[in-house]
Amino acid sequence: MRRRSSAPLIRLTIALCGILVLSGCAGTVVRSAPTPAPTSQAATPPTGDGTVRIGTLFAMTGDGSALGAAQVAGSELAAREIIEQGLVLGTPIELVHRNSAGDLPAALADLLARGVDVVLWDAGSPVPAEVASATKSARVALLALGEFANGGTPLAADEVFAARLRTMDPGLTDTAGGGESYDGVVLTALAATQADDDGGTSVAPAFERVSSGPVTCSTWGECAVALADAQQIAYEGVTGRRS
Repeated sequence: MRRRSSAPLIRLTIALCGILVLSGCAGTVVRSAPTPAPTSQAATPPTGDGTVRIGTLFAMTGDGSALGAAQVAGSELAAREIIEQGLVLGTPIELVHRNSAGDLPAALADLLARGVDVVLWDAGSPVPAEVASATKSARVALLALGEFANGGTPLAADEVFAARLRTMDPGLTDTAGGGESYDGVVLTALAATQADDDGGTSVAPAFERVSSGPVTCSTWGECAVALADAQQIAYEGVTGRRS
């Protein structure tokens, strides 16, 4: 049985969490006045085990492999920068990458067997029905990165963000998708923080709560401070707001 970590999900300390990356294939200002979070919320029993475990399904082979590589880089960059900004989850972030362009049922089954809390789906295509059904049955949160894409099409990163992506993978041939996966990891971390639990059943409804509040924030550090102050946030990241 998975147990919730006893550590608080927000700690004002530096580098208490680690990042594990497993690959099977390869001073910001809050822009609106503080608003207290609602006191009446339906409680979801905690299901987390003390690790924010994020599985990714990106195309790592075939025509979409450049997009997949950029998304891997973006997700890893987000996890690294969460630590660097000094406000971290009291638990590790684990990224488990799998190839959506290979044997998809096997890749998905492996992620679920590893106990992922959230699955990030490739920004370049709609979520297949079988992925949506399997994650729902397993009580795993599903975040389609196409919800961050402008008009449904991932856009190449600007020069500054592209340089940040290449600190994770200097060999990137394209940067489209990197922003979407970066935002997906940050949103997941914020949702877990807001829910005070890393389990998928807690994180899934919290995606909306950290996407639609009156207080706009654009980085992990800024948003985490706002959450610590019980503000209702809307994360607006590299690719804007989740649609």
